[in-house]
Amino acid sequence: MLLRTILLPARLTIGVGKLSAKSGYKAGRASVVGTYRAGRALGYRRMATLALGIGIGLLIAPMSGQELRDQLRRAWEQRRGADPDDVIADRVRHELSHSPRTWHLPQPAVEVVGGRAVLTGSAPHETGKQEIERVAAAVDGVADVDNRLVVGGSGDGR
Repeated sequence: MLLRTILLPARLTIGVGKLSAKSGYKAGRASVVGTYRAGRALGYRRMATLALGIGIGLLIAPMSGQELRDQLRRAWEQRRGADPDDVIADRVRHELSHSPRTWHLPQPAVEVVGGRAVLTGSAPHETGKQEIERVAAAVDGVADVDNRLVVGGSGDGR
């Protein structure tokens, strides 16, 4: 009885080790079998040909993925036409009033002319002025920002 009590922790450790080894083996075997069956269903030649085609395509691509996405975005914008200035101004106002960086600041008057956002009004501090300019510049359709905000003054803000 004393010997069994002394050997109990060792026996439990061995038993748990056997159980985890069995379950790990079965999980690994299932993964290998699944991969094998998928390869057989799709055909190894097809998978190898696809991988080879992707590799060659990446090597001889005329431009990077980012450049291609930018080119497609510009083509899409030209196809659907540019947004009118008043729609862009509404987007800028909405973004300024909802952005976590600027919703608490005095909202400037926004006018957009040819994709250029003109901000007039007041800002409580220089950091607020810069944040308003950053948020306005990030709005889709804004090409440039003319920041005419006055720090600490009472401008034409709403």
